[in-house]
Amino acid sequence: MKTMFAKVLLTLCATALISPVWAEGGRQKLDEFFAGVDTMQSAFTQQVIDDKGKVRQSSSGNVYLSRPGKFRWEYAAPDKHQIVADGKNVWVYDVELDQVTVKPMKQALSAAPVGLLTQKQKVEQQFNVEDMDADGSNLEWFRLTPHKKDSDFTSMDLGVSASGVEEMILNDKFGQMTYIKFQGLRTNVDIDTGNFTFTPPKGVDVIGKAS
Repeated sequence: MKTMFAKVLLTLCATALISPVWAEGGRQKLDEFFAGVDTMQSAFTQQVIDDKGKVRQSSSGNVYLSRPGKFRWEYAAPDKHQIVADGKNVWVYDVELDQVTVKPMKQALSAAPVGLLTQKQKVEQQFNVEDMDADGSNLEWFRLTPHKKDSDFTSMDLGVSASGVEEMILNDKFGQMTYIKFQGLRTNVDIDTGNFTFTPPKGVDVIGKAS
């Protein structure tokens, strides 16, 4: 009985010691992601959940990021479309509709979730950061609220593991959530600069004007 009690006590003590350490490690990984990452490449799955908790859209694809100001958010399924930021403009290409929409970046930062991650700065320069309660997974969660209010997204929750950012939940002003899970995320890798340029395909309708 004493042996069993000792084992339980040791387990509880170990848990109490490990949890604060990982919380600090999670915050360090969060800081590294915002201030130390120049490029990012990952596959992703995405779900859009409405204010009643119903899944309205499920999709998957690949994302490429080059800081500052460039990204490519490419949906492969179920409907193909691309969102490309070249540093000046954001291009949204709906393959099924043969239609391209272009806007200056300052007007289109809400076009893709990754738009909130385009600047290489300390996280506190862009967001208020709050620790969130543990969810029982191996992730440490943080809620980021943008200082600027020019986005459709009101807050962004990031799930961080020892490997870095793994999950993202965006809450918008309409009460919807966009849940994104990164798969095989790699940072500070060489990415072809052609991923961040866009030329409208011949014959498609173009709405808007590039700056």
